[in-house]
Amino acid sequence: MSKGWRDRILATIMAMAGVALTVMVYAHFLHPLHIRPGRRLFFLGIVLVFFTGVFSFVVFGLLERQQTQLERANEELKRRRDVLQGLWDATGVVANLPDLEAVLQRIVDVARPLFGAEYAALAVLSDEDPSQIRQFITSGLSPEERQRIGSLPTGRGLLGEVIRTKQVIRLDNIRDHPRSAGFPPHHPEMTSFLGLPLLYQGAVVGHLYLTNKPGGFTEQDEVMAQLFSRQAAVVISNARLYQEREAWATIEERERIGRELHDGVLQTLYGLSLSLEFLLDVHQELAPDIRQELNRITETLSLTMTDIRMYIRSLGSSPVDLLVALKDMLQRTGNDGEVTLELHDQEYLSLAADAVHDLVLTVQEAVSNSKRHGHATQIVVGWESTDWEYHLWIEDNGQGFDPERVDLGSNNHFGLANMQRRMERLGGTMDISSAPGEGTTVQFRWPRPPLRVHENAGVGR
Repeated sequence: MSKGWRDRILATIMAMAGVALTVMVYAHFLHPLHIRPGRRLFFLGIVLVFFTGVFSFVVFGLLERQQTQLERANEELKRRRDVLQGLWDATGVVANLPDLEAVLQRIVDVARPLFGAEYAALAVLSDEDPSQIRQFITSGLSPEERQRIGSLPTGRGLLGEVIRTKQVIRLDNIRDHPRSAGFPPHHPEMTSFLGLPLLYQGAVVGHLYLTNKPGGFTEQDEVMAQLFSRQAAVVISNARLYQEREAWATIEERERIGRELHDGVLQTLYGLSLSLEFLLDVHQELAPDIRQELNRITETLSLTMTDIRMYIRSLGSSPVDLLVALKDMLQRTGNDGEVTLELHDQEYLSLAADAVHDLVLTVQEAVSNSKRHGHATQIVVGWESTDWEYHLWIEDNGQGFDPERVDLGSNNHFGLANMQRRMERLGGTMDISSAPGEGTTVQFRWPRPPLRVHENAGVGR
């Protein structure tokens, strides 16, 4: 039986009891007395007023209790509506936000005010080691506070307990839990805590942590947080699926573009290059200026083909390897037997695709200059690195020249000018060491990028 029906029955019984008591008092106490009829009615009125007051007090008390219960029910309905609205908001962002991290940020930003917490965080575990936190998204901490806190939580303390047990943990004070490991320097003080896993089809997709709710988290908060976490897990899983589909679509589109470039544009340019080389071989009587211009066009076509091939490589899903790209370029241009590669470390593997692209074109132009202008028979391409810079050089045994007499702005030295422009894009320098009869060494140096430090820090450790 519901409380409403119980209260109705109780009010009815009280009314009936009030009437019955009035009749009993009148019959047993007032009627036997020899009182004039007028005064008898007076005393009867007093009894009726008294029991009516008692009845009204009880009834209005019941009504007040029902009103309080109704207000609480309305508050709970509003709370549930807010939770559902928050879930709807979090679900709706999947199609609008650019990446998974933005979706994760939106979830913690919705959860924090929804449950009255001062801070909220969402941990995503490493695919390689599920006990380690890979991402830690926070809400309520400013970027400066996150920076001061430092590195990511390791999952060693209370946060790790939620990860290990996959159970909800609700505390009035974090420090009371035996697994609490305390806070690092500059971490804000935290007391109340609610942590729970985000489960989707039995798999953990993340962990939600809420802290510092005034008055602490209630059992009802825990129930609603579990509802929120289940829906949030669906949102995260859908976002991951959407991201994977986007990635596959991008890969397929890149492969299509690569095939079209290779089978169409690249083959056309290769045919033009062969035609020009055939023209130069057959028509030896061409004027020197025409021959020089045709050679320049042939070299430009070769560089363009290398440019396209490097672009096709960059479209692939695997990283671009400088050594592999150099070998491919040297073999394609017919210089693999005359050029020695001396790479003294493998730090070139950390180079970005656009940097590899510029370096391969630079080496191709330098090798071409060594053969065409320096008439070199031995060419060495070297590589080494330090903690602060990369170093690439091309050294030959050609006839050499006087660098002081070279004007990089003239049309006769567009190759050197191109090399210098590429190096300037990398923030580096080009240095030419040469003298007539002593060969040439062209050196390139550019700074290494600083080590990236993950600035995302979080609540608790």
